Amino acid sequence: MKRQNVLRSSTSQSDATDETLRLLFDDHPLPIWVYDLETLAFLEANHAAVEKYGFTRKQFLTMTLKDICPLEDVARLLDHVAKLPLELQHSGEWRHTLKDGRIIDVEATSHTLAYHGCKAALVIVRDLTERKQAEEEIRGRNAELESRLAKRTAQLERAKMELEAFSYSVSHDLRAPLQHANEYVNLLIKESQSRLSEKGQHYLTSIANSVHQLGTLFQDLVQFYRTDRTEMRPSNVDMNEVVEEVVESLRHDNSGHTIEWIVGKLPSVSCNKAMLKLVWMNLLSNAVKYSRAREKPRIELGVYEEKSEFVFYVRDNGVGFDMQYAQKLFGAFQRLHSPEEFEGNGMGLANVRRIISRHQGRTWAEAELEKGATFYFTLPNN
Repeated sequence: MKRQNVLRSSTSQSDATDETLRLLFDDHPLPIWVYDLETLAFLEANHAAVEKYGFTRKQFLTMTLKDICPLEDVARLLDHVAKLPLELQHSGEWRHTLKDGRIIDVEATSHTLAYHGCKAALVIVRDLTERKQAEEEIRGRNAELESRLAKRTAQLERAKMELEAFSYSVSHDLRAPLQHANEYVNLLIKESQSRLSEKGQHYLTSIANSVHQLGTLFQDLVQFYRTDRTEMRPSNVDMNEVVEEVVESLRHDNSGHTIEWIVGKLPSVSCNKAMLKLVWMNLLSNAVKYSRAREKPRIELGVYEEKSEFVFYVRDNGVGFDMQYAQKLFGAFQRLHSPEEFEGNGMGLANVRRIISRHQGRTWAEAELEKGATFYFTLPNN
């Protein structure tokens, strides 16, 4: 079909200008039409409008804007058209009905103009249907994620309450009977030692040791739980003072055990002092424990700076460990040596990792069997 000269000025213009306007209108990739602001009748429609909406150009010119507007949106349309003459341009989102009955979401930008003596508006339409569908899908997924998050949060809250109840039970309900059992076993050992056989004395001593170990385990479990619950409250802490306190305590507890201590100059860092004291206590007491069988036990601790963090280390000349099991070291209840060889319950290094993680640091270890071990942890240096 021969294209029409659809946009004509009310004043005479050159043929070149008419041709330019025709091309701009008819060949535009987006649907465009012109309609009468008084009657809402279509006055022109371009080829993109014909292809998009399914009506022929001839059908368009027998229709009004209300014919492509869903019935429930007509009132809004009339209100919009009434205001258009007061505005040179207006853009808004609408719903339009195609010839096959499908309803699409569009953005319509209207420009008022004079067309052959009529008050009219030129409308450029952009299809938003796919975008709207994608937005709806995203909203649905977000709602599903929020629902899952709410359920997971509720589960975590229940787990938290159960853990708090367990912590209280360990701290109060379970430790008290253990303390009583330990006291009575010790009394029985003192009063009956002379009347018991060597095997009987061994049994009582084993019971006392087991009760003590269980009490220590409960205490470490509570400490492990409280590590995440304790408020950080960081301050500027001189690591030299913290280490000096810990080393002095270990010297006192191991007065019959000569240890060579090599302590380097340590920096001040922003941290929770009580937590870091527990870190040093765990690492240094482990170094003492695993090097005590050496003729000349030696423990070295120091620090070096790397990028944006301080790397602290504790090195001993003890029994070491096989590096293929290194990933087990910092897990709860993980041990590389039997209780008969070295006492402990495998909670100390788990506490170390949890505390250092809360300080945005890292933990790892290096060792070789019978050649000692080195434990590292980092703290930010800002």
